[in-house]
Amino acid sequence: MEKLGKSARRRSKQADIRSRRDCQAPGRRATDRAISYDQLRDLSAALQTTREEERAHIARELHDDLGQLLATLRVDLSLLQQQADSSAQTTRQMRSMDKLLQRAITSLRRIATNLRPHALDEGGLYYALQTLRQEFIQRHGISCQLEAQESELILDDRYSTAAFRIVQESLTNIARHAHASQVWISVHRRDGLLHLQIRDNGRGIAPDDLNKAHSFGLLGMRERVWALDGEIQIRGREANGDGGTRITVELPLP
Repeated sequence: MEKLGKSARRRSKQADIRSRRDCQAPGRRATDRAISYDQLRDLSAALQTTREEERAHIARELHDDLGQLLATLRVDLSLLQQQADSSAQTTRQMRSMDKLLQRAITSLRRIATNLRPHALDEGGLYYALQTLRQEFIQRHGISCQLEAQESELILDDRYSTAAFRIVQESLTNIARHAHASQVWISVHRRDGLLHLQIRDNGRGIAPDDLNKAHSFGLLGMRERVWALDGEIQIRGREANGDGGTRITVELPLP
């Protein structure tokens, strides 16, 4: 009888432990999910930073090394073209080579700029946005206005890069999908926050497109903003009374 009593108490104690574990499991799982979510967010921010550093390194290598080499070759070719004893065929070949070198230099500058805008390092965010705006107008023929003050956009490199990439991705989406004729960009610094807005008069993004799994451009913008503890709001055709798409970002500045 005594053995049966001990066995029953043991089973009762084990059942009580299992019961407490079951009660604690939902909270523990929620905590684990929250920790995993924070870790993924930190990983995403670290990957963004690493990618930007790699882009900057490759862009500098292309601009400083390969760009200088092509420029030197063009100077040497120009000196050869000035020689009076060159035949007509040689002159034609050298002119063709010069055109190819010009195209190579132009392509190199475009690739390096896409990797890391030289203007961002040389002139800061304001100058980089002005350059991006002008290239957008020339390439796509879409009117684009920038409202910003240079004195307000002297920022830490992380914030300058994030703001530039958000505007760059927004303009890319507008050119591909919006069918817009006008774009407005405003960047202001106020109350310790960087306020950024990109608006167009196109057909507007559909609500279903906002959360598509393959919308990596929008996801990338969100991750950049969240990595800096900021807020982003994307309003499409049904949310905007004036149509088009409106992207609003607020970044707390250090």
